[in-house]
Amino acid sequence: MQFFRKLANTIFFKIILSFVALSFVLFGVSSFILGSPNNWVAKIGGDEISSNQLNSALRADREVILASSGNSEEALKYLESDRFKSDVLGRLVNQVMVKKLSDDFDISASKKIILESIAKDPSFKNESGKFDRKKFEEFLKKNGLNEERYVSEIASGISARMILQSFSLAAPISDQVVARVEGFNQEKRVADVITISAKNITNIAKPTEEELQKFFAENQSQYILPERRKVSYLSFTKKDFAKDLVISDQEILAEYEKDKEQFTKPETRSFYHVVFDKEEDAKNFLQKLEASSGADKSKLKPEFEKLAKSLLKKGAKEISMLNISQRDLIAQIADQVFKLGLNEKSQVIQSPLGFHVFLLNEIKQPQLMPFAEVKNAIKVKLAQGREEKVLQEKISAIDDFLLTSNSLSDAAKKFNLKLSAPVLVEEKGSEISEIKSLANFAANAFALKEKQVSKIFQSEISGGFYALFVEEILPSKQLELVEAKSKVIEDLLGAKRREALLDLAKKIEEELKENPNSIAQVAAKYRAKFDKSREFPRIFYLNFQGRQIPYQDQFSKYLFATKVGEATSVASQSEDQFVIGVLREIKKSPLNQIQLEQVKAKAADEFRNEVMSEYNAYLLSRYPVKTNDKVFGKQVKQEE
Repeated sequence: MQFFRKLANTIFFKIILSFVALSFVLFGVSSFILGSPNNWVAKIGGDEISSNQLNSALRADREVILASSGNSEEALKYLESDRFKSDVLGRLVNQVMVKKLSDDFDISASKKIILESIAKDPSFKNESGKFDRKKFEEFLKKNGLNEERYVSEIASGISARMILQSFSLAAPISDQVVARVEGFNQEKRVADVITISAKNITNIAKPTEEELQKFFAENQSQYILPERRKVSYLSFTKKDFAKDLVISDQEILAEYEKDKEQFTKPETRSFYHVVFDKEEDAKNFLQKLEASSGADKSKLKPEFEKLAKSLLKKGAKEISMLNISQRDLIAQIADQVFKLGLNEKSQVIQSPLGFHVFLLNEIKQPQLMPFAEVKNAIKVKLAQGREEKVLQEKISAIDDFLLTSNSLSDAAKKFNLKLSAPVLVEEKGSEISEIKSLANFAANAFALKEKQVSKIFQSEISGGFYALFVEEILPSKQLELVEAKSKVIEDLLGAKRREALLDLAKKIEEELKENPNSIAQVAAKYRAKFDKSREFPRIFYLNFQGRQIPYQDQFSKYLFATKVGEATSVASQSEDQFVIGVLREIKKSPLNQIQLEQVKAKAADEFRNEVMSEYNAYLLSRYPVKTNDKVFGKQVKQEE
């Protein structure tokens, strides 16, 4: 399940549910042996997990996942799935297994180790790199966890890792052995190579009538004409409904008249404004303004300008705020400033930006914007979503008409759409040129009955839409030789060419086995491709989904089993190509220290995997795991 993979990268899953994955790797509990019905859910050796334990764990994990995922749709789907139930049971099984192995190995995580593990988690550190208790508590709250459960899971995880580490330390990897093995793998071979292909086969005789009849009789199943369908269809795009997207002046005017308030410019004001970092500086400015202007409001504006220039070195332009609406100001300022009267100064107003003093110089009343000024904006607004709305309405109307009329031609006339000429399609054949832009055309045609019209389909390829009608179903039939003769001739010639090619390859092999040093002369004799001193590695690597997959082809196997100076057996590289070579040199590749360390690490992993595989089998025999299908339900196969 995709959601489980996403959760696996979250902090919560790394801490809690990742031990589900650990149990299936460490203990091999990838499937369960079903037991008899009882009030237990699973048995591990002599220990049981009760249905109450499972239900409690399901509830607890459900709360945690919902808390950490924000009740997302994917989380809800996962919680309703059998996978979730299986995962939770797997975690409970894992806890019992870890406890048993901890006893076997006499390993347990001390309180000190647990606390150090939590304190070292970078998720819980503050800016200075120290453990932050508040961050830790916020994490628990966000993920619906309590401290007791979190510590318990950490302790279990540490014990499991300690057990794994004991296996890591037990891997007996010898530098000498590793160097020998890797040196062997890194060896290369240098060879002269002949490549024989279909180009080397000419003058294939035209088959006789008798040969054709025999070949056709032996391969009749290859000459069956598949079922085909004669299909007519209509197609359209949103451009076909362009006239329905036109917005008239009457519609625009009606929208304007309907809600003039939204086209009204709000009241705006113009101010002088200064701001200070310190409150005492702002109060000092206000006191000097009051002293210089007195009770005469007409003096406030020039005195405000003088003070701003003398105290702050700012001119009138720098202290002016022009045509400001109430919503243009931050909340802490707006209400107080918009209560001022004309030519009235404010008191000192505090905000996150500092300490402010305002003087109101001008008030502009709300104004209705002229229709001509807002016409284009209204048109744009009306157009938003209209295209999709009109398209969906048309699709719905066409669908309804097709359902009732079962006629493409009538639908084409009614809605002024293009009706295309009938085409023949095969279910698995390549799409014919007329319908290549209509995605899944053949599949949709073969889902219908004869004389049945389809619903409307959308083509992601072209962005258009189409509906189709199956006029006739032409059943599959076995072709007669006369009907398939050209194809039979082509296939028989191909078979003869491959047979001749194999004969030639075997002939060259015999000559080279007898005289390997004549390889250049043999290649020239048969006009075959010749490569001198080609170098081959023992192992090739195929890049597949980001992984390097090792493989060895047949020619490499022959070459690495051949002695210097001898010829290999002929190897097929495809049905139309063979290769054969003569080994000239064995090249050894010395390892440097970096390569040696990389190989040692890989060898240790491979050794541990082998040991763990055997240990898994031992664990399941010592602590057999059974689940109660009456309580837990049928076995759920784990995702890879």
